[in-house]
Amino acid sequence: MDIQYVLEEKGGPIFALAIHDGHQLADQLTPIMNLSESERLREEDPFTGMLTDIDTNRLIVNTSRFQVDLNRSIQDAVYLHPDQAWGLQVWKEEPTKMMLAELQRSYHYIQKILSLVIENSIQKYGYFIIYDIHSYNAKRLGPDEIVDTEANPQINIGTLNNKGIWRPLIDSFIKYLKDHRIQDQPIDARENVKFSGGYLSKWITSKYGQKGCVLSIEFRKDFMNEWNGIPHLDHIESLRKILHSSVSFIKKSYQNHYGSK
Repeated sequence: MDIQYVLEEKGGPIFALAIHDGHQLADQLTPIMNLSESERLREEDPFTGMLTDIDTNRLIVNTSRFQVDLNRSIQDAVYLHPDQAWGLQVWKEEPTKMMLAELQRSYHYIQKILSLVIENSIQKYGYFIIYDIHSYNAKRLGPDEIVDTEANPQINIGTLNNKGIWRPLIDSFIKYLKDHRIQDQPIDARENVKFSGGYLSKWITSKYGQKGCVLSIEFRKDFMNEWNGIPHLDHIESLRKILHSSVSFIKKSYQNHYGSK
């Protein structure tokens, strides 16, 4: 029951993560899964892996968060109760203790990989910056719901777990997004409105926060139909290009504010 993932190391201090992109389940878990494919897909972050294709180091997790969630603490990483999973009853019967132990082992294995690549970046470049890419639903009531754009920004940047020293870099990144457009419209990018950063960013910054910043980038699911899963590929490509162009900007911003090794 290993977590399936793709890790590409291209060099440089920037990493793009899509830890909720995946939809795969281990064969041992499929018979006891209570949710349909569409129910799972709705709470996953499909197509976020495409947004990591920005010529940086990247990690895409192909295993579903409904198997094990890397953005939760180890105690909550397997959704055993509905209050851990948007009120959903995930399992027909709970995974066995042996299954849970295997899932926890796979969770720690990915953490170990992330630790190694972060430590290598610190050693080589003196710092790291992570784009922790996610998406979120804004039509909870149904596919025809009108999105409340005041409460649901196009892009939510979760930053709460970062050390205060990264404030200038965070402000520069948000301004960069606001200075760009999607489909000829200004981007509504705001900070810590819907989400402030999950457990993964908390875990990374608790270990390495003096040396790096985690930008938890949550895209409102305008780039797809969040009820049937159909993507809007042109929109996805527009978002990808903005992230891609931001990489050189964020490196320069770091050098301007903090100097370079």
